[in-house]
Amino acid sequence: MSDATWTPAQFDELTTAEELVLVIARAGHDTLRFPVWMVTVGAAAYVRSYLGVSSMWFRRVQAEADQAISFDGADLEVRFENVDRLDPVNRAIDAEFDRKYASFDYVDSMSEPAAVEATLRLVRR
Repeated sequence: MSDATWTPAQFDELTTAEELVLVIARAGHDTLRFPVWMVTVGAAAYVRSYLGVSSMWFRRVQAEADQAISFDGADLEVRFENVDRLDPVNRAIDAEFDRKYASFDYVDSMSEPAAVEATLRLVRR
């Protein structure tokens, strides 16, 4: 399937929803569903693993980047793209996590070096 763009309604939902459920499949394993925080910066959506690159869902996405998210009652195909830890967009992602999740005590963990290293851009397929 070719790259697609988020519809305005989908992007609004990504921007405002508190959690996003990742649907992670891998041959020979059960499909797993992981709720995660996500933010949008510019026209892109991002997720991070607060546990860093060692988290199970992050390792599965690294093994197979074409996965899905649970969205509006259905599974929507996405690709997870790595964001380099030195990419300047990380500062904006940090700020958006801080803004969006300010009422949560553990929001600071989303800007720790381990989480920044585990930053992924969600791209529609």
